[in-house]
This record gives sequence, structure tokens and C-alpha cells, in this order.
Amino acid sequence: MKITDIEAIACVWPPPENHFWTSFRPIGRVSELIVRVHTDQGLVGIGEAHGAGMPFPGIYKQNADGSLEAEGASRVVVDVLKPLLLGEDPLDNERLWENMFRLNHQRGWATAGWGRPQIMTAIAGVDIALWDLKGKAADMPVYKLLGGTRNTVPCYITGGYYQEGKTISDLVQECETYADMGYNAIKLKIGGVSVEEDVARVSAVRQALGPDMDLMLDVNEGYDVPTAIRAARLLEPLNIRWLEEPVHWYDRVAGLGQVAASTTIPIASGENAVHRWDARDLIMQGGVKVMQFDCTRNCGVTECLKVASLCAMQNVRLAPHHDPQIHGHLVAA
Repeated sequence: MKITDIEAIACVWPPPENHFWTSFRPIGRVSELIVRVHTDQGLVGIGEAHGAGMPFPGIYKQNADGSLEAEGASRVVVDVLKPLLLGEDPLDNERLWENMFRLNHQRGWATAGWGRPQIMTAIAGVDIALWDLKGKAADMPVYKLLGGTRNTVPCYITGGYYQEGKTISDLVQECETYADMGYNAIKLKIGGVSVEEDVARVSAVRQALGPDMDLMLDVNEGYDVPTAIRAARLLEPLNIRWLEEPVHWYDRVAGLGQVAASTTIPIASGENAVHRWDARDLIMQGGVKVMQFDCTRNCGVTECLKVASLCAMQNVRLAPHHDPQIHGHLVAA
């Protein structure tokens, strides 16, 4: 089987009518990069890369007249990765991944207008499409190819975003709706108001939903280290499943390690990890106990399998970030 063509499609949804935000940014447009890898046997693999709700890492750009067009990672797929992969056997995913990853330390990408974020996201979309091709060639879902240890996986719902005029009662009602839908785990956004206000918000949800509901908290890197430690200690009595990305981006390894050593709440991080070496540092130095590596943002399934092996060696739970239609296969394996 040989690769005959590769397509990249930038999908952009309009921003929500009702504005909401995390600790540091509003949630705007949602963007995804769809990759289709065609073969001489008629099989087509479909991959998906996550745009993080923003043009970065460059899935699309908005022109002066307001129109949108493919850019960044979308162009890397067609202009850089496609010529590299045409004629190759799509089942050789490890070798093809290494060839694509090698672009990160070769001349040319900077002068071409691409950066590593765009390359890594493009690799993610292509690699996931190659795994989809493997599954189609074998006539089985990818989770079966990876071992298929289970056919159901645990899930949670994310909510509790900040909105203008949203009260604690509104938050509780929102979470009660999630419970009525059948969810037994809810992740709430915190870090956008004072620590005391957030503790009151989480306490109200815990009191309303009882001790059996798993609650996870996502700070989106909104605290400095002292504030993160203070918040964690105030939240400990509320039986929190994990505290996610509690420390500012510039201190997300050493600072995270200080927080992890100062609280009984397990620390989660990894959605911004670019590769296995980032994941290694978060685990070994950052004290992370829940790894949230996102293969749709960086590197694809091939790299995530290496991160999963690292997690298994260190007794760290893998709970991938975003896009469950992709990551569900990894969790099921």
C-alpha cells in the first residue's frame, strides 16, 4: 500500500453567543484540522488535530476583510509533509513519524514561515490518519490494534466556566444537570476569581452533589506557586480528584513540583506538553500524577504511546486532554 495524496481541511466554528472564560482567556472560535491520507488501495485514513480554540498553532488565519483561510499547520501538511510522504507505505508509522519529527531540527522551516508548534500539530493530524489507515487495513478499530483491554472507558464532563452574572447557585444548578445526565465526574474551572471565592464555589458544588461525585479542578495555569499552594490546602477537605495546571506557564515544571510536594491533592498537567521529554520532566520534576498529554495537539498516537509507557513505569494515570473520539482509543488500550 502506498500514499497517493494528503489533504488538509481547516474547520472553524464561530465564537459562542454567550461569552465564557477560564482563569486567563475567553473561549472564542473552535478550530480543528482534518487530515485525509489517500492510498493506492482506495483506503483513506482520517486524522484530526486540535486548534485549541484559537488560530495558534496556526490552523487558520483571519484576513482583514474577516474571511478565514487555511494557514500554519494546515499548510505544513500540504506543503511540507505531503511531499515527504507521497509513495511511502502508510503502515510504516514509526519510520514516517521519525522522518516528520526530524523536520523540527532541520534548516528551512523558520524561513518558510513555520514554527515548531505548527509542525507538531501537523504531525499529529497526519499520524492519527496513519493509525486510522492501519485500523481500516486490519478491519478493526484502533483501540483493538493497541491491545483493546476494555470496551468502555471512564469519562467526565468539563464545566463551571466563568460568565458575567453567573452566581454560585447557577453553578450548582449546572452541575446538578450534569449529574442528572449520568456523569459521575465533573471538572470545574477555577483560578479566575479570588481563592476564597473559588473555594466557596467548589464547596457549594460538593455539598449539593455529595461525597460520591468526583470533582476535578482546572486552574489553566492561573496561579503563582504560593497562591497555588494556599488554594490546594484550602481545597483538600473537599476530596478533590485532581488539581490541574495550577501554576503559571513559565514555572510549570519546578514550580509545579513545589505545589505537588505541598498538597495531598494529585496534580494533573500535560496538555501543553509537546513531546515525551516534556512529559518526562512533568512527571520526574513536576510531581505530576495525572498526565494529560494531548496527541491531537502534538505528535499523534505514535508519540502518545511512548508517553503512556512512561506513565506506566512511574505509576502515573494517563487522562488525555480533549477530543475523546481520538483519545478514547488510547484509554481503552
